[in-house]
Amino acid sequence: MAEHMTELQLMLQENRCSGTSVTGHKEFDENGYLVVKDLWDPEELYHPVPEQKVGRIQYWGDKLDQFAYFEEEGQVDNSISRYSHPQYRQIHTHIRRKLENIIGKKLYNTYYYDRFYYPGQELTRHADRDACEISVTVHVSTNLEGKDADWPIWIKTPDIYTDKMKSQILVPGENRSVVLKPGDGMIYKGCERPHWREAMPTQYEKTLFGFKKKEKEELYYHQIFFHYVIADGIRAHFAWDRSR
Repeated sequence: MAEHMTELQLMLQENRCSGTSVTGHKEFDENGYLVVKDLWDPEELYHPVPEQKVGRIQYWGDKLDQFAYFEEEGQVDNSISRYSHPQYRQIHTHIRRKLENIIGKKLYNTYYYDRFYYPGQELTRHADRDACEISVTVHVSTNLEGKDADWPIWIKTPDIYTDKMKSQILVPGENRSVVLKPGDGMIYKGCERPHWREAMPTQYEKTLFGFKKKEKEELYYHQIFFHYVIADGIRAHFAWDRSR
């Protein structure tokens, strides 16, 4: 989870961290992100909207009743996020092995969490903490319909600098929108690349008296973040378990 960042904080972090997570994949290193179709079976990832629809759930064990609950989600107000949900514990490692084959670097697990968004909610523009050096966001499911179901995540590609000291920008990076279908993933350099989501669409339903907004409880978008660090990189010490 990232704290809310000012534009100045984000600019300084992007400048400081750009180019610090080099891998063996040319396109990934040039753009700072890579879309992987059908990264994981969405049926295996699926989970219905939790009964507790707002806040943060922190699992500390392998059983579904081993958790702590916090009223404040911490990043996206009035959403619900779940840290270390047992359903995804083994998948965290399995996806890591897929990413290693794609980017050509051995990785270590750090942490993961999933979030259910509701209409009008947005993920503010930010870059992540060191434990999110190599990350992947996977679209699990949504009941948004039509073009609204393709609610994108946005990411900024790297600036090109005039010199190795990164003292001046020669060519600014681009803001790009990425649409993920259920099971698709976007690998990205979490510490380096600013990323965000604009407000989730609100949909309407037809009634005898016209149209009305669908209730928050009726609409959702579910995605999960898996986070890693490069095993021989400068952030390897943020791994919680290097034996895997």
